[in-house]
Amino acid sequence: MTERTFVSQTAGPVVFGLELPMGSVHVQVLDSIKAATVVLRTEDSSGPAAEAIHQARAGQDGQAMSVEVPRLPDNTVMQSVHGNRVTQSATTVHGNVTGITIINGRIIAGGSTTPAVSPIVARVFLPAGSCLAVVSQSASTRVHGEVERMEFRSVSGDLDVSAARRLNATTTSGDLLIGRLVEQLTARTVSGDITIDRYAGTEADLTTTSGDVRVYATATASGTLRATTVSGDVKVSGAHDVRVQARSVSGRVRTH
Repeated sequence: MTERTFVSQTAGPVVFGLELPMGSVHVQVLDSIKAATVVLRTEDSSGPAAEAIHQARAGQDGQAMSVEVPRLPDNTVMQSVHGNRVTQSATTVHGNVTGITIINGRIIAGGSTTPAVSPIVARVFLPAGSCLAVVSQSASTRVHGEVERMEFRSVSGDLDVSAARRLNATTTSGDLLIGRLVEQLTARTVSGDITIDRYAGTEADLTTTSGDVRVYATATASGTLRATTVSGDVKVSGAHDVRVQARSVSGRVRTH
């Protein structure tokens, strides 16, 4: 196992940024947390994942804190287990691949051996009132608690956030699940779904190509909510005081 811990040099809320190309991010936001803390961990004691943690860089300027995990080498596959489902994320693979076989945890692709590494898990503990930014290739992110402002950029990673005052999220194939949104939201994805359980904001711009959009607006929601998809469905409910502008080329649109 390889593990490193980074602690904020100052107490109180921070503007925290994390760059983790592959793996998973778990964020906890609590009033009882006095100083931001980040723990990077992998079950590997050596190899690309362990080396990436050793080479991770942290920086801080006042209440702004950042942790950057370097990109893993090309031809590296990271295996993650979610319940009964095994998922694999890969960096750039060079050469022609005609088939993939897994032998003793190593990927045999097109006659060459590709190392399979254990996931890098980032556990982030933030004081209440903090802001958060996560940039990744395929790392999924879960946030428990409310963040003031959040930025999320990923290719295939999912985002599951309990509550945010303002959120700007972009992903290609990942799903976006927002529990409660208080003010402004911008969410864009190509094939992922966008779901908001309790929308209490004043402005939202939701765009997807083939994914579905599902929004439940609370009684305090107002302003304009724009939802656009090409082949997905759009469903907006509870939006009594919200100006809904919903459009789908070939999917169903339901607002009530």
